[in-house]
Order: sequence, then C-alpha cells, then structure tokens
Amino acid sequence: MLPKEWSKKRPMLKGKIEEVIYAQLGLGDDLLRGIWDVCAQNDVKTGLLLDATGCMRNLRLHAIAPGAPFGINFAEIPGYVEVSAHGIIGIGSVPDKSVKPPPEILRSSHETGFGGAGFVGDGAPYCHVHITGSNSKETICGHLLEGSIIGTQYFQIVIAKVSGVVLKATWDKRGYPEGYYHELLPA
Repeated sequence: MLPKEWSKKRPMLKGKIEEVIYAQLGLGDDLLRGIWDVCAQNDVKTGLLLDATGCMRNLRLHAIAPGAPFGINFAEIPGYVEVSAHGIIGIGSVPDKSVKPPPEILRSSHETGFGGAGFVGDGAPYCHVHITGSNSKETICGHLLEGSIIGTQYFQIVIAKVSGVVLKATWDKRGYPEGYYHELLPA
C-alpha cells in the first residue's frame, strides 16, 4: 500500500492499444520525419514509440540545460552512432494560426515549423522522443530533432497505436514555457 500523502487527483484517461506497427526506415532518411510519416500513413493520433533501433549517420538532439536559452542545449554527433529510442505520440496544436515558431527553436536548416518542439504544425503528428546514442568516444541522451539521419538500410521503428484518448501538444501565443503544454482529451 502506498502512503496516503502520495495520492492526489491527476489528469488521467484510459486508452487501448489497437495495433502495433513495425516499419523499416532506410539509409539517408531523417528519423523524426520518418516517425511522423509512419504516424500519418497509419492515422496514429495518439500512441507510443515503443522502440527505434539502428545506426545513425549523425544524431541531433536537445537536452535540458539550466541557463541556456529556453533551458535547452542543442547537440549534434556526426559520424556513425548506434541509437535506441522511445517516446510518446500525439497531435500538434497551434490554436492561433498567426503564431509562428520562435527563432530559438529553429537552430538549423533541418527544423521545420515547430519541429524543435516535436511537431511541424497544427494537426500534424507530434512525437516526444527520448534517444540515446553512442559512438566510440561518447554517449549522449536527449530529445530527438530533425536532421538525425539514418546510416543503414535496415533501421526499425515500432509504434503502438492507441484509441480512446488523444494527446495534444499545444503551442499557444504565450510561447515557451507557459504556452507549450500537453492536454489529455477523450477521443
């Protein structure tokens, strides 16, 4: 039995795993864009990236870094990197269409729309992916960014499609951090 003081009212909804999608991405594919594409092709509105395993030609990510702009440090590891990743999948939401991504999250020509926040625009798939990469010199962990390019022809991803709940990642006119949040909604 858990201590009573740990119990509190939390936003919670239940969903069901409807299917598990196995997809193979190819040499030269952008990993995050590939995940978005598989989600779009399979109408995944909410789900889980159960696994992404393979070799990258380079890895781009951001990690929490107090004191850095937005509290985020951006990193890139060129060369071959073995990776493993998992994450949550939802739908991106930008209620006010006049809101544009701030320049601080667009660090390179790789980012599109709100890609630094995990989605391109309103209604597009959203992915919050934690990825760990290792080469002969270092191991790094953070949030997957566009521009992470697959280095083999047999890179696998596994996605669980969930029904009954919608995860919405919203970016509103207040900007980051107050205006960037997740909502759990009944489907």
